[in-house]
Amino acid sequence: MLQGIGNMPWFKKVVDQEKEFTIFVYGHTRTLECLRHFIEGKEVVRPGVTRFASNFLTMNNMQEKKDQLRKMVVHSKWDLLKEVKSKKGKEARTTILSPTFWRDIKLTLVVFEPLVKVLCLVDGDVKPSMGFVYEELLKAKREIKEALGNIESRFKDVIVVIEKKMHGRLDSPLHLTTYLLNPHYSYSNPSIFDEPKITEGFIACVEKFYYYDENKQYQAANIDVKKF
Repeated sequence: MLQGIGNMPWFKKVVDQEKEFTIFVYGHTRTLECLRHFIEGKEVVRPGVTRFASNFLTMNNMQEKKDQLRKMVVHSKWDLLKEVKSKKGKEARTTILSPTFWRDIKLTLVVFEPLVKVLCLVDGDVKPSMGFVYEELLKAKREIKEALGNIESRFKDVIVVIEKKMHGRLDSPLHLTTYLLNPHYSYSNPSIFDEPKITEGFIACVEKFYYYDENKQYQAANIDVKKF
C-alpha cells in the first residue's frame, strides 16, 4: 500500500526530493558532518520495515528538524563546503528552502502515517495482530479521508490503492472472523455482528474448520456466537 501510494505522481515527487537531499548529504563526509552539527549529532535517515516506511520515517525526521535544516543551508559553515557548489548541492539547498516542499511533506506524512501504524502493528512481536488488521485498515482509510478534507477527488486514488491491496489478502474470512471475535472491537461496537460481510466471513471459517461435522457448524454459527 505504501509503495502503491508512494509511486503516485504527486507523492513520488516529494519522496524523490527527500531522497535526493538525503543521498547528497549522506554521500559526502563533510556535508554529513555539517548536518550532524546542526541537528546535534542525531540522524535524519531512519531505516524502516520497508523502503517506503523508511521514506516516511526520514520525512518525519526532516519535518521535526525543519528549522535546523533551513538554518544549516543558509549558514556560512554550509556555504564554505566545496560539495554544495555542485548542481546537486544547489538543488539540495533549494529544496530545503522551498515552502512548497515542506507543505508537501506535511501532507504526505498525514497520508502515510495511518498505514505505517498498521505496518508496525503487523510487524511487531508484542501481540498477535490478525484480529486487529481489518479494523485498523478501516480506521486508516477514515483518517486519510479526513486528512484530505473528505474531498473525494483528493482521496479517491489513495483509497483505491488501499482497497486493491486489501482485497483477497487482508479481508479474508479468517481476518474477518478474528476481527469479529476480538473483544476490543466487538464489545465496543456490537453492531459488527449484524454486518453481512463480517458474518459471511465467520460462517465461511466455521464451515472450513468443522468441514466434516455439520452439527458443530450449526453449534458454532447459531449458538456459540450468540453466547459470545
